This record gives sequence, C-alpha cells and structure tokens, in this order.
Amino acid sequence: MSDGTPATTRATAPAAYAGYEAWKGWDKPFTFDTEQIDYFKGETRDLAIAGAEVLEIGFGSGAFIAWAGEKGARIAGTEINAAMLEAAKARGVELLASDFETIAEHHAGRFDTIMAFDVFEHFTPDEVRTRLFAAERMLKPGGQLLLRFPNSQSPFGLMCQAADHTHRSQLSQSTIEQLMVGTSFSVVRYGPSFRPRGHGFKRRVKRRLQYLGRDLIARMLNFVYASSIPWDWVVVLVLRKRG
Repeated sequence: MSDGTPATTRATAPAAYAGYEAWKGWDKPFTFDTEQIDYFKGETRDLAIAGAEVLEIGFGSGAFIAWAGEKGARIAGTEINAAMLEAAKARGVELLASDFETIAEHHAGRFDTIMAFDVFEHFTPDEVRTRLFAAERMLKPGGQLLLRFPNSQSPFGLMCQAADHTHRSQLSQSTIEQLMVGTSFSVVRYGPSFRPRGHGFKRRVKRRLQYLGRDLIARMLNFVYASSIPWDWVVVLVLRKRG
C-alpha cells in the first residue's frame, strides 16, 4: 500500500506516447486562452471549483489546472508525460501517482470534484472500471466526476476515436454505467461537450449555424432510429457519488 507520496516515476509513459506533447501542441504548458476560459466555465457550470479540492486526471497541457487555480481551487493532478510533469513541478502542482488506484485509500473522501478530459478512452475496460472505483473512493460524499471522451455511439465520434492510436476503450453513457456497477455513482449529466460561442461576430454566426445543423441532424437521426442519444463526436458524462 502506498503512503500517498507522489510516484511520478512508477508509471512512466509507454513508448507509444513518445513525443506526445509535441504532437498535441502542448508548447505553452499551464496557460489558457479566451476560448478555453469560455469552455471551462461552461463545462464546470454545475461543479464545485472555486475554493474546492479538485483533482485532474491526466492534466496534459495543464490549461485546466491553471484556470481552476486562478478560480481558487486547490488542485492536484496526475499525468504520465515527462515534459508536462516537469512543467507541473516547476509550478508547484501537487502530483499524484498516475495509477491513482494505488493511492486512492490514502486520499479517501478528499476531493469535491475530479476531472478527466479525454483520458479514460486511453485505459483498457478493466482499467476504466478500476479507476472509476478509485475515483469514487477519493471523492467526498456528493462529490462529482466529470469524464469527457469520444462518443462511441455516434459515427461522428470515429473522427476522435480513430485519430489517436493510444485510445484503448470505446465509451458512452451505457458502457460507463456497465463498468460502474457496484459503485454509488449516479448520472447527473450526459450530452455533447460544452459549445463555446466564440469571439467575434463572424465566428459566433458560423458556430451558431454549425450547432443548429448538428442539433437538426441529431433530431432527425434519433427520430429515424427511435433513439435518444447524443450524436456529437465528443460527449461529457458527470457522475455524482451518493451523499
């Protein structure tokens, strides 16, 4: 059993992730732009951030951590990318083991909110299940877990799912519900990721038309197939631990 000491060398990135930060364009770690401000604000609209204990699983470029920190969150993070870990250390970010199931008991009931943007699809189904249980253990009663991932129930989700060879699982609300059986989680939100309006008149008009088009196509497909699923390529699922 780990004593909770950050174990950033225990779970180093596999060779498949070599040069991942360059491929993703993470050249300005722990910074964020106006578009990301709008997105983070919208996506966390029903989550505890300011003044809360927040964990980000797989923080990547660190943009969310930087934004949440400015909002007054007390932040911890996990990551396997060596360059991003060094950048996090330089900024004094509290680092937890990337295989956080090994230290979940030490941090039991600590966090108000756990975030995972585009991370759980990188885990195998067994790892997803194990880490759902670990996240539940680390959350306070009533705490929430946000998962963003490619939408495996939509053909449009293939654009994201197949764009990265390190993806290991195809996820949806249904598959997550299957894997979280035995936890006290309940679903509080599921649907397309938050849609920023954009800045500037032309960009706002263009996005408005794109969003209207997506919604129209989704309604048509749900009617034709007698379903009620989201069709956007990326979706967000928010789970709440029973309080």
